[in-house]
Amino acid sequence: MPSVAKELMLDELVKTLESKNYVFFTRHQGLSAPDFVELRRKLEKVSDRTLVVKNTLTRRAFKKLGVDEVDGIIKGSILLTVAEKEPQLVSKVLVEFAKGRENFTLDGAYLEGRVVPAQFLKSLANLPSREVLIASLLGSFSAPIGGFVNILGQLVRSLAVVLDQIQKTKVNISS
Repeated sequence: MPSVAKELMLDELVKTLESKNYVFFTRHQGLSAPDFVELRRKLEKVSDRTLVVKNTLTRRAFKKLGVDEVDGIIKGSILLTVAEKEPQLVSKVLVEFAKGRENFTLDGAYLEGRVVPAQFLKSLANLPSREVLIASLLGSFSAPIGGFVNILGQLVRSLAVVLDQIQKTKVNISS
């Protein structure tokens, strides 16, 4: 029978996982203390929380949430990184940190209700940030509008030239 402390930890973990859209799984077997501190500092800028949790507790928490697909991901020393938004920024930090470190690997993630493999996280890390995507989209929308405004301006200029020519012709005929 689980102890009261373990049940409280489980409940706290379930609450944390329920309230976030993204949970990243990385393995940190043998990661040095300075590297771990560096990783946590980088992650605190883009994520909500970083947790080192026992595998059994993690499995039980996900089972309570009705998610069984994470069992294959939970192996070794797992670091959970939870975030509410901007999953590509978290992925970017994790992918960059993993470069050149054999003792730190991306194992996968639970993103908005589905489990994705590590390869997906690498692809996600290559996406631009949300702000850049929105700016690009707005630029795409504004280009046709700008062209339309330009064409309207040319039509008004052309009409003004025609009216000016008509006026000059009438003045020349009257004289």
